[in-house]
Amino acid sequence: MSEEYEQPSEEHIETEREEEEEEPRYSEFRREEQPVPPPAPPPREAPAYAETRREEPVYAKKAIDPVVLDDEKAAEDEDEEEYIDRVKLRSYSSMILFFPSFIVSLTFGITQLLLNRYRGVPLDVTTVNSGYMDILGIIFFIFFSMNLILIAFDFNRARSIIIALLIVIVVGTFFLLNAIYSFLESIQLTMRVYFSTQVYFALAILLFVILVVTLIAAYTNYYIIEGNELLHRKGLLGGIERHPANNMTIIKEYPDIIEWGLFKFGTLILTPPRETKSIVLKNVPNIDKKEKAINEILSRLKVDIN
Repeated sequence: MSEEYEQPSEEHIETEREEEEEEPRYSEFRREEQPVPPPAPPPREAPAYAETRREEPVYAKKAIDPVVLDDEKAAEDEDEEEYIDRVKLRSYSSMILFFPSFIVSLTFGITQLLLNRYRGVPLDVTTVNSGYMDILGIIFFIFFSMNLILIAFDFNRARSIIIALLIVIVVGTFFLLNAIYSFLESIQLTMRVYFSTQVYFALAILLFVILVVTLIAAYTNYYIIEGNELLHRKGLLGGIERHPANNMTIIKEYPDIIEWGLFKFGTLILTPPRETKSIVLKNVPNIDKKEKAINEILSRLKVDIN
């Protein structure tokens, strides 16, 4: 069975040709309407910036290294300063407690001398009514008496509490009786307590000599804990006595609370091994720091021996 092929008409062929010719024109027109992209910006200078960025860590490292080294050296120096391998122990006589009276007598002597010259008071003051001399004399008498009591007696905790309570009771009773009977108004104090300028200076010179002798004795006769030994230097020409410091017993005491509170004085009792007699050091200044340093040396020595 044969199929019949129909040939296209001329009109149809012409319309196809027109369509083929119009398509490229339309496509060209659409291409021409497309917007032209803007030009790309010029490239930045990246290499120079990159080079500077690479060099920054190098410079920072060079600047930090010396600081770190300085800190390490400072820390090492501090460790060396804190490392204690030697302690000196000096025991002072009780006469060292006259130091406050020496200062007060010298100060009052200079003050009274200047006041006498300003007011024209002669050296013979027995017939002169000078009120400031009585005030200075009473203050000095009270201060010197308290200094003597401090040297003569040891005020431990119990005794200090008892004395403080007695003082409060006596003073309170005195003022209570005065409020009831008013007897203070009828009492006339005829005794004058004053000291001449020469007395102040003479006492200051005497106390100065006592203090100098006390310091010389303390600085020539002392103990040293160094290494594994306890050394005793006996005066200028007395030689050196050696004791072992291994397993040495140390006892710290506060026989007088007032002395410890004012001057940081205390008593150290050292008992070297294989010794039946203990070494008693009285009036050791800064006793808490001394005990801490001794314990540090002995603990380090014990670790080294072990």
